Amino acid sequence: MIPKPRFAFYEKVRIRTNDPAKAHLNGEVGAVIGRTETEDRTSWYYAVSLDKQHRVWCFDEHELEPIGEYARREDFFDGTLVKVRVDKQGRGTIEKPETED
Repeated sequence: MIPKPRFAFYEKVRIRTNDPAKAHLNGEVGAVIGRTETEDRTSWYYAVSLDKQHRVWCFDEHELEPIGEYARREDFFDGTLVKVRVDKQGRGTIEKPETED
């Protein structure tokens, strides 16, 4: 059975990692904007939008600590929708938005 995720969507977290490739991110704060279970289904993997970097990085659950704050969905998504049509070969093209009359 998969454990319950430790962090909620838009929950603010601080980076605490021992991974040398991500060590420069220690202390950075960001918000969880995505998550998926790990391959072995024993933990969670998170996409975190880092406040100062304006970039998204991926972290294992043990690399994050809660700070007791939450961002809002609107901080990341403005409600704009994009329609993509996929052909038989799997290629996608963005459809032009419908105009309101």
